[in-house]
Amino acid sequence: MKYLLIFILSVAAIQMTAQEIQPTVNVDVQLLPAEARVDVQTMRQDVAAYISSQRFTGKDWDAPRISVDINITLTGKNGNRYSAILSVSSSRIIDGPDRGRSVVYRAVDKDWNFEYAMNANLTYQTLRFNDFSTLLDFYMCLIIGFDMDTYGELDGSAMFDAAKDICRLGASYNGLGYQNTPEPGVPSRIALASELTDMRFEDFRKFIFEYYVDGLDSLAYNKQNALSNIARALEKMRDFKQNKTSNRSILIQTFFGSKYQELADLFRGSDQREVFRTLREVDPGNTGVYEQARDDK
Repeated sequence: MKYLLIFILSVAAIQMTAQEIQPTVNVDVQLLPAEARVDVQTMRQDVAAYISSQRFTGKDWDAPRISVDINITLTGKNGNRYSAILSVSSSRIIDGPDRGRSVVYRAVDKDWNFEYAMNANLTYQTLRFNDFSTLLDFYMCLIIGFDMDTYGELDGSAMFDAAKDICRLGASYNGLGYQNTPEPGVPSRIALASELTDMRFEDFRKFIFEYYVDGLDSLAYNKQNALSNIARALEKMRDFKQNKTSNRSILIQTFFGSKYQELADLFRGSDQREVFRTLREVDPGNTGVYEQARDDK
């Protein structure tokens, strides 16, 4: 019995390290009437158990598990169907003795309508649409892909392909928020997945890799050189936006929507004044944040 217990614990440890996501789940029910809250009291546990037990890559995961915050705000109920807003945010460890963290991807999705019952038994099936779990699958595939891209050039490609396939699956079932084709410059699930799987955006993905490996992961060892590397990566991103895109890029918008505060903090009060001009040009929506950082001492 003793050896059997050791074996079971060893298998459990292997399974935990082989899985990709370490989720923290919150479910906000404040917008629901009190009588409607009883039926969703297991949703947080159900989602956490589902996400932490799947292998979205289909392989053993030999990297650190990706820290993901999942926030579900339930906004309404009709029968056993719910409307909700899904917020996700992922981060990864920065190399160095301090082991800081950097936000890699952040998204808010308001187009979510689903059927749910307590103690839901959710399974990851790539060929079957489920209006509750499929949206979670989509974002977990994106999160894993973005994380992989920060460690190796274009390493996340297979996961971005999977996310695009999920969009097409949802569209085939007329799921809310799913489309087969993107509208130019209009943010959507399929728009982001399409850019991430488009060869024309591979250079921008490589610049993200440079930002992390030559920049953030080098800060602890040579801060000035790392900041210079980050500034060069940002210049490449600006040039890409100006010369390689004709419509508003959802990928560029997504990257800076996740990174603008980090970038402002990295260069706050810096004597590299040119970097703030680059940031305003590539990410004009956050000009105020960058100007505040530039003027801080």
